[in-house]
Amino acid sequence: MLTIEPKSVTNSFIKFASQASHMLHINSEEDYECALKFVEYLIDAADDTEDDPRNDLISIISNAINEYESKLDDIIEFENASQSIDSGISMLRHLIDQYGLKMSDFADDIGSKSLVSLILSGKRGLTKEHIANLSKRFSVSPSLFFEV
Repeated sequence: MLTIEPKSVTNSFIKFASQASHMLHINSEEDYECALKFVEYLIDAADDTEDDPRNDLISIISNAINEYESKLDDIIEFENASQSIDSGISMLRHLIDQYGLKMSDFADDIGSKSLVSLILSGKRGLTKEHIANLSKRFSVSPSLFFEV
């Protein structure tokens, strides 16, 4: 069993925390960028084993990054907007991006470009027939087009 020297561990941590304070308590874009670069460095340097202490440091700094990001207006706005998008529309947009498709590429699956445009804008919804066609064409489960 390892014997822990509380004073030594505390002093080591205080030294670390004073040097890394700006990454443990991110308050600016500069701190944020520094923390991102540091985590990237650690990921490259760390062994892919559970017992590499750098992996614990990655977790600590990553938590600080997540906490900072959760307070950014842009990210909050993006998360709110993405949650309000119909999952069928989101999946359709994903397929368009992934396969580099145009609205006219969906003539057989959905119909006219104008109908695809109406669906993408949220003014119309995907029908069961559309979902069946898209699922078959892209070999995906129809459940991907429904809210979970």
